Amino acid sequence: MRIRNAIAAVGIGSALAIGGLAAPAQAASARVYQGDDYAEWDNDTSVYGEYVTVCDRERDGNGVYVKVWLDDGYEEFGDANGSASPCSNRSYGFGSVGSIQVCEDEIGPDWCSERRYV
Repeated sequence: MRIRNAIAAVGIGSALAIGGLAAPAQAASARVYQGDDYAEWDNDTSVYGEYVTVCDRERDGNGVYVKVWLDDGYEEFGDANGSASPCSNRSYGFGSVGSIQVCEDEIGPDWCSERRYV
């Protein structure tokens, strides 16, 4: 009787493990900071692609922009309304964003975060 229960327990555990492997893919994201300013990449499988957001969170008069390296090039865009809400974002096709970096527009060299590969 104990052997039969042990076999049943193993079978149930195996079924749960296999079921866990079949779970739908989860959303992924990556965020980089320059002070309180940030840029974020999001790949949510429930939507139609990838999104990059840039957010100016400092009321210091300096603009904030994100550098986006794509499979077919490179682009930058800024938080269009400065430190006011909401943040700015753009959408891209699945798998097209390679990395992001957020920068604060300064007199002289801009201050930038590390480049984050996604």
